[in-house]
Amino acid sequence: MRRYITDISNKVYLKESDIKEKKTVDNLNDIIRIDTNKVISNFLGFGSAITESSGFNYYQLSQEKKKKFISDYFSKKGLNLNFGRISIGSNDFSLSAYGYAKKKNLSDFNIKRDLEYVIPFLKDILIVKKISLIASPWSPPKMYKRLPFLYYGISLAKRHYENYSMYLIKYLEEYQKIGIDIPYMTIQNEPMARQRWESCKFSLASQKDFLYNYLLPKLNNTKVLLWDHNKDDLYNVVNELYLKNHKIAGTCFHYYTGHCFEELKKVRKKYPDMLLVNSEMCTGYSPFNEINWIRDAEYYLIDIIGDMNSGVNAYLDWNILLDNNGGPTYKKNYVKSASIRISNNYIKSPIYYYLYHISHFLDENSQVIESYSSFNELKVVSIKQENKIVIVVMNSSNKRVDYNMICDNKLVSDSINKHSIITYISS
Repeated sequence: MRRYITDISNKVYLKESDIKEKKTVDNLNDIIRIDTNKVISNFLGFGSAITESSGFNYYQLSQEKKKKFISDYFSKKGLNLNFGRISIGSNDFSLSAYGYAKKKNLSDFNIKRDLEYVIPFLKDILIVKKISLIASPWSPPKMYKRLPFLYYGISLAKRHYENYSMYLIKYLEEYQKIGIDIPYMTIQNEPMARQRWESCKFSLASQKDFLYNYLLPKLNNTKVLLWDHNKDDLYNVVNELYLKNHKIAGTCFHYYTGHCFEELKKVRKKYPDMLLVNSEMCTGYSPFNEINWIRDAEYYLIDIIGDMNSGVNAYLDWNILLDNNGGPTYKKNYVKSASIRISNNYIKSPIYYYLYHISHFLDENSQVIESYSSFNELKVVSIKQENKIVIVVMNSSNKRVDYNMICDNKLVSDSINKHSIITYISS
């Protein structure tokens, strides 16, 4: 069995080695047990958000570093990402506010602003990897809102539902014209939020009206993911929003109100064919310190592992690349990213290495399978593929842990240092 260890406190990054397997014995204590026959869900992969701010940072890199960055994130040698999230118009991680039209009849509609940073970045990615894009608006144009503000959660005016649905369709069509297909979209990022940046409060009843009566009849190849906000009441939200329709692919949710794994399990049980996608995760800004940022990496993995074990199909990080101040963000909403641009170069944070421990090893036919751990300190997720089993064990505690791990009647006895992570590959 191969294993890969990251122990950042001791300057160990993805160290590869072999560990001997033994035949299982009865009455073992301190067990991690993998049940390869119990499939929780199909797992489609990982992704990140290609915001205008991320595109700006990418274009400050040298040509050599741009190629390396794309490889580090999208090639099979790197994170192997296969999803991306893009913003329909501006958001807090844009360089300034913008939309695609100023006339209500959309006679001036154009995506010129995206051609500066977002689209060139996407095209560089698509040379290396075909990824599935999820497009989300943070706000309708202010000309369609009840009051003329992109910010503060001002809602979409009912009289403009038809115009706004055409606005979204034109966006999809303009991207398609330049060779970028968008297989998924949501109708509003964080529809219950009133933010000082682009935001639009959108009640469940209004979402249903706009979605089923105005937008869905116009959609062709793009499918909708519902909600796109926090998961603390996801089961009730999905029950309210979902009407069976082949253009509804599933639901998106965010991390920011806690893990809420039981909510996900309830949705998965009632809607076994629905895509469950965690579409945004990040942690607040603090100056980069590798040891301090281990905690952020652990927050990510605790949520990712719990989501995967609860039936989630995909997981997307927020900004793919920010500078060492957590931006640029024209609304000064600074946060962390897995890699950090410094001048014309970038460095990988612990978040990158922890994501690698799962995402790098996935293929297109990955199934999350049942894992059992007798340790509160250890978080475990297991993935079955055609020719191998991938097992990820993370220790977020302040002590070293010894354990026995059983998978397909094979036994491994091992230990994991405090604040470390191990990936095992069993053929």
